[in-house]
Amino acid sequence: MKKILLTLGAAAIVGASVVSCNKGGDTKVSSEDKAFGDSIAVALGEFAGAQQNSQFNRMTTQLDSAEAAKYSREDFMRGLKTVMAADTSKLAYYQGLMFGLQLMQPINGMTNQYGYPVDKDVVLKAFQKVFDMPADSVQAKGQEYYMAYSTLFQEAETRMKAREAAKRAESPEAQEALSKGKAYAEKMTKEGYTRSESGLVYKIENPGTGDKVKATDKVKINYVGKHVDGEVFDQTQPEHPYTSAANSFVPGFTEALQLVGKGGKVTVVIPSELAYGADGAGSVIAPNETLVFDIEVLDVNPE
Repeated sequence: MKKILLTLGAAAIVGASVVSCNKGGDTKVSSEDKAFGDSIAVALGEFAGAQQNSQFNRMTTQLDSAEAAKYSREDFMRGLKTVMAADTSKLAYYQGLMFGLQLMQPINGMTNQYGYPVDKDVVLKAFQKVFDMPADSVQAKGQEYYMAYSTLFQEAETRMKAREAAKRAESPEAQEALSKGKAYAEKMTKEGYTRSESGLVYKIENPGTGDKVKATDKVKINYVGKHVDGEVFDQTQPEHPYTSAANSFVPGFTEALQLVGKGGKVTVVIPSELAYGADGAGSVIAPNETLVFDIEVLDVNPE
């Protein structure tokens, strides 16, 4: 029953319409069938109501107070009644309603979440132009339409991420982390650390033996990761070293590995632009945070 209800869509409407047409206009219904139909109607309504009640309550708890105030049961019922009151004998009209609801999802998403206002009238005009074209013409250009929309959608995501990153970078927390990181890096250069062209600040305690690590090598390492205040946020255990490709880390860590060979030890100060940048990393690494690592290369295997 649940699967049937959740899959009600255009196919189900088509089937209902065909059955209705096949009756040849005979609208006589027995009282028994009417009573049975009413029982189905009540069961369907109660089941769907329970399902949407749970979903509605879940949505309400996920919205902020401003959005929750706009999310009312009265509006939900008004929308539902509009569809239920539609003339189901006109199948195309009913399908148009359903598709319109689907089309509103990307329109609302781009407008409200991505911040790019999508004009519904412009959408309808473009839709009408292609919808009225001969089928063979649309089929020939179908991939072109898809690629145009897909490309713009990807660009919208890229722009949104860049905008969010810029916002995070300007936050007080990010600015404080950036300031502390720069001050720490300057302090360590004055204490004898070397600064590379990329901005990595490092001190080699043991250069190791053999060739230096290459980005494509697989390495076995032990490391301790610290904030600039000395607090450890991540480390391996000596008996359980970490093995991975040298180029699988943040850029600053990969560069640090390439400073030494097998058995080498190096301490590095990785500025945020060579670490996790304005994004940070969850609740552990703040936006724009400079990281400090003590790294020991136990083994090197060329790949």
